[in-house]
Amino acid sequence: MESPQRAHYNGIFAAMLQFEKIRWPLKIVGLMSGTSLDGLDLAACTFTLQEGRWNYTIEHATTLPYSGEWKNRLQNLHLADGQELAETHAQLGHYFGQSVKNFCLEHAFSPDLVGSHGHTVFHQPSKGFTLQIGDGAAVAAVSGVDTVCDFRTKDIALGGQGAPLVPVGDRLLFSEYAACLNLGGIANISFEREGERKAWDICPVNMILNHLAAYEGQEYDDGGKLAMEGNVLPELLENLNALPFYVENGPRSLGREWFEKVFLPQVKNAEGNTKDKLRTVTEHIARQITTTVNGIQEKGPVLVTGGGAFNRFLIDRMNLLSVHPLTVPSAMLVNFKEALVFALLAGLYAASMENVLASATGASRNSTGGALYRAV
Repeated sequence: MESPQRAHYNGIFAAMLQFEKIRWPLKIVGLMSGTSLDGLDLAACTFTLQEGRWNYTIEHATTLPYSGEWKNRLQNLHLADGQELAETHAQLGHYFGQSVKNFCLEHAFSPDLVGSHGHTVFHQPSKGFTLQIGDGAAVAAVSGVDTVCDFRTKDIALGGQGAPLVPVGDRLLFSEYAACLNLGGIANISFEREGERKAWDICPVNMILNHLAAYEGQEYDDGGKLAMEGNVLPELLENLNALPFYVENGPRSLGREWFEKVFLPQVKNAEGNTKDKLRTVTEHIARQITTTVNGIQEKGPVLVTGGGAFNRFLIDRMNLLSVHPLTVPSAMLVNFKEALVFALLAGLYAASMENVLASATGASRNSTGGALYRAV
């Protein structure tokens, strides 16, 4: 029987052989469809590996907004029957694949791989499942590029949350920061502690801000201007801060289910107008995030990306409460960091390297997550 030590070294040797087959630089298109339903992010990325360090360039990037039909379809898909779910999975995969094909033709970019996060419909790790749709076989067939997708399910099979996945990218690409904070539909953070990458979801951000902005006829609260016109509702703020999720220890993740069943009713049932609710929720978000940020012992700046980084009022509130300086980078990185990281996850998969960290997800071990669909 092979010893654990021997198996470990055999694994390293196999990875080295895999690396020798890779053509450097590695060109990958990263795809991200987030919970806020802003659209499909595409990033044409080039990676090199020098002296053990991954380096990247985002050559081109764009966001394709979802049509009203697609947005309505995706946000209600969790209520659909099995046939509609399967049909949408296939059709979204074809849409992703055609989008990649058009994007690459427009920019004369010839990728080695596509790394697709897919679009989350269900995420219930406590019940042992998650589902990101956008059929990888269709992406590969239509785009003509080998596609890696379905990054979360193996980690859940290993007892993890299947999230967050971005921390491995934070470690390999952004190690100069004390922490990396993403303000998307849900806020998440990652940082190093005693040689391990720790990470978790913090609270809803754009999921609730966009929901409330819709009552004012806006897709989102541009710069936090609507929230600035409101007043904090003390009872609502207290109720939100008292939600049990915020005192859970260890790796934790949030999904649409928790948002709709636990968080949203608190906001809907509160007394007050929409602007007051926006102001209160913005304050809640700022406090929850900075409570987490202020607990990080390592000195240095915190990188802030995701759509919420453009909410000037939210960032100002966070700056006032944070003991760490907050760095909002270029608009390119703010918008496309997640697509960049999913491109990296595909590259790590191709190199037979671990791309999911158990210290972040709570799984029994690190793993190489994903499923590969060949274009031929």
